[in-house]
Amino acid sequence: MHAPRKTEDARKMLAAASERRLAPALRALLITVDGKRSRAELVQLARNLGLGGAALDELTRLGLIECPDPDAAQLQAQRSRRLVAAKFFALDLVTRMTAGREGSLREAAREANTESRFMLWLEQCCTHIAEQSDAERAAMFRARVQATLDAPQ
Repeated sequence: MHAPRKTEDARKMLAAASERRLAPALRALLITVDGKRSRAELVQLARNLGLGGAALDELTRLGLIECPDPDAAQLQAQRSRRLVAAKFFALDLVTRMTAGREGSLREAAREANTESRFMLWLEQCCTHIAEQSDAERAAMFRARVQATLDAPQ
C-alpha cells in the first residue's frame, strides 16, 4: 500500500501550537494522515469533515503531505529482488569457479547490501577468479551475473 504521509514541514507546523495557517478542518485532516490510511480513506475523511475531494491535493500542493509513487516503489522492490537473486547466483557461481576457495569473498558478500556495494564486490570476485583461473573466466562470471541482475522478474 502506498499511503500518503506527512512531510517534515507538516510535523513542524503541527508541533508549533501557535501556528494556525490551516483551516481547522484541513488541519484535522492533516493530523489523520499517518502513512497507513489509504488515499481513498483520507478522501472519505475529508468529505466527512466537509472538505472537498481535492483536500489531499491541497495538502500536497502546500508541501504538507507526500503521496509515494506506487510505480516507483514497485520498480525499486523489483530491483531489490533482482539484486538479492544476483548475489546468491554470484555466490554459487564463484564457489564453483574457484573450487571452494572463495571464503574471503563469502565474508565480503555480507557487506554487499546496496547495488553500489554489490558492484564493488562483483569486481573483487572477478579479480579473485582471474587470479585463480584466467581473465576469460572472470569475464564470463561478470557477464552471467550481470545478466541475472538485468533479467526481468
